[in-house]
Amino acid sequence: MKKLSILLFTILISLSVSGQSINKISRDWTPFSQFIKIETDSVKKFKVIAFAKVDTDDNKAWAGIWARVDNKPDQGRGFFDNMGNRPIVINEWKSYIIEGTVDSKSDKLSFGAICSNNGKFYFDKFELYLEDDNGEYQLVEINNPSFENSVADNTIPGWSQGISKGDPYTVKEFTFSTSSDSLDGSYSLLVEGAGITNKTGGIEAELPYLGIVIALMFLLILVFSLATHAFPTTENKWSNLGKIGFRFSFIYFLLFILFQNNEAYPFWDRYVMKTPTEWLHEFIPWVGKNILHLPYDITTFSNGSGDTTYDYVMVVVMFIIAVFGTVIWSVIDRKRSNYKKLYYWLSVAVRYYVGLMLIDYGLSKVIQLQFPDPSFHRLTQPFGEASPMGLAWTFLGFSKGYNMFMGIAEILAGLLLFRRTLTFGAVITLMTAMNVMAVNYFYDVPVKVISTHLVIMTLFLLSRDIKQVISYLMTNKPVEKLSLIIRPKLKKGLNISLNVLKGLVLFYALGYGFYKSLDDRKLYGSKAPKPELYGIYEVTNFVVNGDTITNYKSDKLWKNIAFEHHEYVEVLKMNEQRVYFRAKPDSTGQKIKFFTSIRGSEYFDFFYTKTNNTLDFRCIFENDTISGQTKRLDKEDFRLTGRGFNWINEYPHNY
Repeated sequence: MKKLSILLFTILISLSVSGQSINKISRDWTPFSQFIKIETDSVKKFKVIAFAKVDTDDNKAWAGIWARVDNKPDQGRGFFDNMGNRPIVINEWKSYIIEGTVDSKSDKLSFGAICSNNGKFYFDKFELYLEDDNGEYQLVEINNPSFENSVADNTIPGWSQGISKGDPYTVKEFTFSTSSDSLDGSYSLLVEGAGITNKTGGIEAELPYLGIVIALMFLLILVFSLATHAFPTTENKWSNLGKIGFRFSFIYFLLFILFQNNEAYPFWDRYVMKTPTEWLHEFIPWVGKNILHLPYDITTFSNGSGDTTYDYVMVVVMFIIAVFGTVIWSVIDRKRSNYKKLYYWLSVAVRYYVGLMLIDYGLSKVIQLQFPDPSFHRLTQPFGEASPMGLAWTFLGFSKGYNMFMGIAEILAGLLLFRRTLTFGAVITLMTAMNVMAVNYFYDVPVKVISTHLVIMTLFLLSRDIKQVISYLMTNKPVEKLSLIIRPKLKKGLNISLNVLKGLVLFYALGYGFYKSLDDRKLYGSKAPKPELYGIYEVTNFVVNGDTITNYKSDKLWKNIAFEHHEYVEVLKMNEQRVYFRAKPDSTGQKIKFFTSIRGSEYFDFFYTKTNNTLDFRCIFENDTISGQTKRLDKEDFRLTGRGFNWINEYPHNY
């Protein structure tokens, strides 16, 4: 146990970093802001106007003016726009505007600017206008609007760094200074970003050996769990190391199933763990800040990513609890000869956790929900611009047959739910789970924590018969029959109840799961309703303010317009910039409202005339009068989705 304590202490030291000032963080973007209080009983418009320009060689760099309305408690979220869909990237002074509304629910209006990645970002002449009771805009006095009060010690007089509701902070990759390159008055604000890489802002930049520490911790979990059956033992007399391994496995696996359930058990996350999860959202960030001294606060919890800082700190906490719990348990229960009954119940929990989760994932593949057909966005995106995960999703989603193959393999994890087919199911599930884990690791899919534990848990289940399996596959020696986990003797009524419960769980997982997957396909899968203009339209002629744009480097020239989802439209410009609009068709037809931000109220009307193969349009966007002609493309017009299956290929079609 002393060695375990030393090892645990080493891991904690490796994960910890020296405490940093709470007001200084590392990140690839920085904002600055100020705010005004809002007191109104009616809906009123506001607008923020500012001048900006960007001088950079970093093609990821951009700037934006932003505004956010914070509502009163329990009044929902208010307006927000940071120009993320129309970023500032040009080295020329231009004015930019944010327009929105406030109402009786509004408490505060924050506004400012945001800078991202490496470069020089200039800002000048901020103006804030708020509508009065007569419907007319009135200029609101703000602090240091043209930055005539010079920056000192990286502090902007009258402005704060940060957009959060907490204390102001500084981002160490950015410096603030006063520039004489101004538009209004003598000075402007210059924000410079430098030394920013793909790792900036993450804990991996602060802890370069973090991957080794995580891998070591996963390896220790595997070693401890396999120790249960790794040493000579009999049914009634377990080895000391086997008992230690079981104690660790019992504590750790149950904690993981409880707190990282990932909806494996029916209604678990939504109802059973709802309140405990809220407590954890307070406790885990506290551990990260006060025990591990992470270089940033934990504010993001499990979401589409299962590999958040929150999830990894959760694993560390569970590992520590399991280690100390094992030590205490081993001291107070050292005379016990075996844990047959507890092993049965632990195996039930693990079998159902792995089995039900993979059945759920398998059904989503059979119905092709997890990996959908390549979208218009993917089809128009250069390979080199795709993320590793995006490339994997395109590869896996391209083939309905391969989706079906993967799905059936994962559904076979249902064999784990029956004790007589446990070993056979574990062999199949191990191959399936290892393939999932490999894709997650080597394509940077953020489900590494869950997939790694699925492999470890499957090995734990298989370890009981691993010697017989290896002997059968690799020697010509006769193999004894596989072991069967003995269920503890139960009263007849309880035994019947458990069998009925098992049937209900299987029906829920397979029957209702299949039904729900089919229903979900109608909501957001291949059977989801498509917009009236469904398709991608290649712009063949583009006119701005009466002039036909032929300069292919122009940031105004549109290349494609994709109508794929009911609520959103994607515009791909010729310079490869993508602009997204929230779309709302007009009931009169031939017109769509394009909202320039996700929750904002600012929009412009997109008028169109459609034939089977063309779409002509006109609109006023960013003070430009735009019109154009397009030709319609479908997915069959792309080589990837149009080639189809061929039995005979005289030559490889490898373009």
